[in-house]
Amino acid sequence: MAILADRTSTCPGNGLTKPTPCAPMPGSEISLQGQIEEIIFENEVSGYKVLAISGTENFIAVGQFPGVTSGELVELTGEWVEHPKHGRQFKASHIKPVMPETEDAIYHYLSSGLIKGIGPRTAARLISLFGAQTLDVLRHEPAKVARIKGIGIKKAEKIAAQLAEKLEYQELVLFLSPHGIGTGLIFRIYRAWGSLAVDRIRTNPYDLAEEIDGIGFLTADRIALSLGVTPDHPERLAGAMKYLQLQAVYQGHTWLPREELLLQSAQMLERLPTELDPVLENLVLTGQLVAFDDLAGSAAAGLRAFAPLLPDETLLSGRRLALPIYYQMEKSAARRLMSLIQTAPARFSTWQDEAVAETIIAETSRELELELAPEQATALKMALREPFSILTGGPGTGKTTIIRVLTDCFKRKGGKVLLAAPTGRAARRLSELTGCPAQTLHRLLALPFGGPSGPADGAAAWMEMSGDVSLNCDLLVVDEVSMLDIILFRTLLDAVVPGTRVLLVGDADQLPAIGPGQILLDLLASGTIPAVRLTQVFRQSAQSLIVRNAHQILKGQKLELDQSFTSNFIFVVKDQTDAMAQAVVKLYNEILPQQYGFDPQKDVQVLTPSHKGPAGTVALNQNLQVPVDEDTAIVAHGVRFGLGDKVMQMKNQYELGWTLVDAEPGKPDKGKGVFNGEAGVITHLDTEEDELTVLFDDGREVHYDRGALEDLDLAYAITIHKSQGSEYPVVILVIPPTAPRLLTRNLLYTAVTRARQKLLLVTSRAILASMLANNQTNSRNTSLKEWLACMKSRQAGCDV
Repeated sequence: MAILADRTSTCPGNGLTKPTPCAPMPGSEISLQGQIEEIIFENEVSGYKVLAISGTENFIAVGQFPGVTSGELVELTGEWVEHPKHGRQFKASHIKPVMPETEDAIYHYLSSGLIKGIGPRTAARLISLFGAQTLDVLRHEPAKVARIKGIGIKKAEKIAAQLAEKLEYQELVLFLSPHGIGTGLIFRIYRAWGSLAVDRIRTNPYDLAEEIDGIGFLTADRIALSLGVTPDHPERLAGAMKYLQLQAVYQGHTWLPREELLLQSAQMLERLPTELDPVLENLVLTGQLVAFDDLAGSAAAGLRAFAPLLPDETLLSGRRLALPIYYQMEKSAARRLMSLIQTAPARFSTWQDEAVAETIIAETSRELELELAPEQATALKMALREPFSILTGGPGTGKTTIIRVLTDCFKRKGGKVLLAAPTGRAARRLSELTGCPAQTLHRLLALPFGGPSGPADGAAAWMEMSGDVSLNCDLLVVDEVSMLDIILFRTLLDAVVPGTRVLLVGDADQLPAIGPGQILLDLLASGTIPAVRLTQVFRQSAQSLIVRNAHQILKGQKLELDQSFTSNFIFVVKDQTDAMAQAVVKLYNEILPQQYGFDPQKDVQVLTPSHKGPAGTVALNQNLQVPVDEDTAIVAHGVRFGLGDKVMQMKNQYELGWTLVDAEPGKPDKGKGVFNGEAGVITHLDTEEDELTVLFDDGREVHYDRGALEDLDLAYAITIHKSQGSEYPVVILVIPPTAPRLLTRNLLYTAVTRARQKLLLVTSRAILASMLANNQTNSRNTSLKEWLACMKSRQAGCDV
């Protein structure tokens, strides 16, 4: 390929060789064209590459080259430099794809293997027929290409699609890479918007923050300002407010106080809050936000489906602001729940009589050879008599015993029972303890594979597709309810058939769900759902130091310690963060497998409060992961994935398909939706395509392409929040110095109660003491409890 004519000069030859391009003086930028013959070196994290380029001369190019592959024709802009070790190199500041124009160049491009389905012989045949127009024909006229023997229309269309995708994707990479957006996210944007991606971003960059998971307002704003969007543009001001509202959802809130949203927006945009009032009013008037007061103003703030709100003084001055879907979820969940509570059980109606219920409980517990405590008997009577009820209590208080007796009461009379929990581990544990099969809620509410895409919002789309699921049973028991967010809870309620008895089981002292809402706390606080709180710790459970110390933590009292070899709660005292991290690695790799016989891969889970620092998830995962060869690994968002790695889904992906490897006859074996906190193991890798397969704890197999990998992470070490709803045989709990808001009593309680057989607490005495003393909880802005109380009292406006 020729060097661009007016950008460089030619040095004379030596009499034996042809003239070659001169190396300009350092600091002088030129442009060169050539074909990438080989990627000599690649840092998959940073995108830095060393390329072997062939052209008028062969040379080495170095720089940030995202998304390029061998065989591509490129134009590089940069300067010649002299490397002290590797000699003369072309240091490129910019790269862009170039389509070949001559027959010879087209042949080299097509025969390089860049386009699947075309080799040297096919390339030669195509050029003999179409000459310099070959690429245009391949891309725009597949019917002509299909006439060639051995190609056919399907193959021709695939070739056309490949060519179009490579050009469009490369254009998008080059457009977005300078803004710090990685190739995984770029691939996700291309998959969502295709050939329209660059035009859509130029038209309204803030669409990125609204429609592309993983891109927030700050990134979209950086792009927008670089494209010339003015700081006071209405789309920018509105985008900031919607971004902050969504951030509140990520923190667990379903609404924000009006003053708080205005103040945060003003700080972010460097404007006065009063300047943003008109923007906020427009968001409400156009239905992008809902404004409402506490329940005295609920009638005026009522939202009918997702229709835009009518102009109304009360609406615009409402003190609470919510995204429409979360406002509607809480309200409709309350309405549905009230309906279920008021519907009498369809079968075994005589059990509503207290004497009959007592008889059934006595007979069943006698058969199971179980002696029930008074509060357990009270809880069982409640679950038999009420259509909807709640059972809460800490570890060792007998919740599982109650579930076992309750399920047997129904099974003895021919009733159909369904057991479910939010995570695969929790469902499997529930099944082991009760002897009844249990499923994850996501599997129980399985979505039809390939169903409609629904609204743009993923949560709304998933709920819409799950609308036809009906849980036909006499008893539904859902464990670990503290983990449920409003999305999953609302979806569950829609699937419950009226007349079914439902028992929700959970520990109200644990952390609330990762997602928006605080379902268990709101249900208990509303006073509308019959509930029993278990307080008695049984003798067998009380023998466990894990159980005893969990209850000590709740009281803020000093822990009982037994540092003997057989103790199931061992305190490993370390004062420095680096020493804590080193202790974790030694416990995981040496002490637990060699001295106790535990399998780290299957039995041990490391928990930590945060991602950052030497004892955070990022560093610990790197140190605990078995070393992976570059040739047998895939790198995404800075993480190296290898075969057999423990991994976890970090965000809800409603459109990601799964296949059930052990599907029962007549039950769905395919579905959609992989959710935040679900864990599994990598069972297959394709390093050429940057794709892998994960087998999750509940038996679902999920295929990840390079875009979906952005939301997958290693899971040798996970945050305490991500461990909710799961139990592990062994937990290594490391708590380094961190923000005081994280060092709370209920965080420690949640982490300790994840361990079943052995807990190793790695921290300092000072940190442990501060956590026991810190009884603060992060309160959430939610409205479910108020909707329930309002509907129960039939207050005016509650049923709008």
